[in-house]
Amino acid sequence: MMQKSFWSLMGIGIIMASASWGADLSPAYWIFLRDRGAITSSAEPVFIDEHAKERRRMRGQLDNTSEYDLPINRSYQEVIQGIEGVSLRGESRWLNAVSVEANSRALQAIRQLPFVLGTRPVARLEKAGRPDWRSHEEFPHRDVMEQLAEWSDEGEARFAPTVPDPAVPDPLWRMDRAWYGPALNQVRMVSALETHYRGNHGDGVRIVVFDGGFQLNHEAFGHLDVIAQYDFINDDDYTGYDPTQDSGGQAHHGTACMSVIGGYSPGNLVGLAHEASFILCKTEDDASETAVEEDYWVRALEWAEALGADVLSASLSYKDWYTDADYDGMTAPTSRACRIAYELGMVLCTAVGNEGPERRTIGAPSDAEGLLGIGAVRWDGDLARFSSRGPTADGRIKPDVLAQGVRTCCVSPDTWDRYAFWNGTSLSTPVAAGCMALILAEHPDWGPDRITEAVRETASRADRPDPDWGWGIINVEEAIHYPSVSGWVLDKDGRGKANVEVKLLGEEQALSALSDENGFYRFSNLEWGEVRLQAIWGEGSASEFVTLVVPGSGEADFRE
Repeated sequence: MMQKSFWSLMGIGIIMASASWGADLSPAYWIFLRDRGAITSSAEPVFIDEHAKERRRMRGQLDNTSEYDLPINRSYQEVIQGIEGVSLRGESRWLNAVSVEANSRALQAIRQLPFVLGTRPVARLEKAGRPDWRSHEEFPHRDVMEQLAEWSDEGEARFAPTVPDPAVPDPLWRMDRAWYGPALNQVRMVSALETHYRGNHGDGVRIVVFDGGFQLNHEAFGHLDVIAQYDFINDDDYTGYDPTQDSGGQAHHGTACMSVIGGYSPGNLVGLAHEASFILCKTEDDASETAVEEDYWVRALEWAEALGADVLSASLSYKDWYTDADYDGMTAPTSRACRIAYELGMVLCTAVGNEGPERRTIGAPSDAEGLLGIGAVRWDGDLARFSSRGPTADGRIKPDVLAQGVRTCCVSPDTWDRYAFWNGTSLSTPVAAGCMALILAEHPDWGPDRITEAVRETASRADRPDPDWGWGIINVEEAIHYPSVSGWVLDKDGRGKANVEVKLLGEEQALSALSDENGFYRFSNLEWGEVRLQAIWGEGSASEFVTLVVPGSGEADFRE
């Protein structure tokens, strides 16, 4: 495991205070500033990693990002800190704000300062999918050969109710099941097996994970490339469990969630994007009952973006302090920060929460526009009852897409070689984030807007999105090829016919493809517009033309 924690020692626009902050029982508040004063002409921008600069160049939407790379005005901060009863917690350069702990008298004085635009409480975190330890099913390590022998002898008995696909030849199915172990269903449901077969496991993509901590001594993390980590609660660069400052179980949730993306132990767990590089952020204090975590979250996002994070996986949602009207994507500071990260080229996945099936039960920041709010389905593809529902306060459909969040396979925390099934949108979110990493690995030039469109329009309910299902279950393979035209070339008996040329003619494109050994063909990442397709049979004979409009992803079959 490679860890480059020296990055956490750089400034990167984060102002941290001493550990004594937590001892002050005064409420925490955001202080939003009217302007940056003279800082725009005098301050030096914070450090931005070269990977982040390249991501912004290829995928970002902002013409001028210099304002977001400047710290807040230091003289404003000093005035606020000088007020009796104020303790600085941190700052957000994106929101041009500081977070403080302040008593009522100090808060009143802050509100009267001419450069203060407004204040609001720092929201209390509500974890999306706190596990019920009594319901967890834990199981021991098995290697691939043990799994293969077990499946050969006992069929599907051990991990029922997952069932084999009758379209998959039995030996291949058994090998897949042996290799992926009990994680096969969550990978296969989002059609990531095909992507893995091509050798794509997320290499070259940087994924940031926000949670309560990460125990990296499990066997499934032996390969993990951790390029940076930071504990935003205790102001240090260790995100594991520290008994001197953490409560019991502090790192359990994050360990399990992160393993769904990055775990790798053939026969037990194969993460969706285990060859990606990881940035780990400890943003949640399990022991705290006060409103303390929202500002950690925003600072962590700014820090990770500057280090080049491409994809965010955050299985946390914020509910307290907000009314239904606040879930408009523009009110919660976390949602506002997500929108900025989106415009800087990041793909963001956050859990919608576990308060379904009631209407409008999503939490922030999953209400943000551009961000992918992730809901959960069961192992059989049916909607999980607990998955939070939309729409947002301004009428947009949320969740965006779904992945398996019931009986999702992950590592078992506090063990070295055991695994478990967990439930919640906390678990479906890293499945989705892993899918986004796979898409970016094949299309590093795709911006978050194009990825969002591809993922939505190829999901299982793209033709009928609603506030329960969103656009449906992710299909990462179809999203990678979007927009595409595919189909089957069949002989007179309805069997697949290999090596038949299929031609595609469009206004600005003329393409040709051969059917594979099963008769399947595909044209990927097409230009928009009307296209005509034709199969060329032997001796020059040809089928009639089939006309389709791209997008979305269409299908045209030909029969001899």
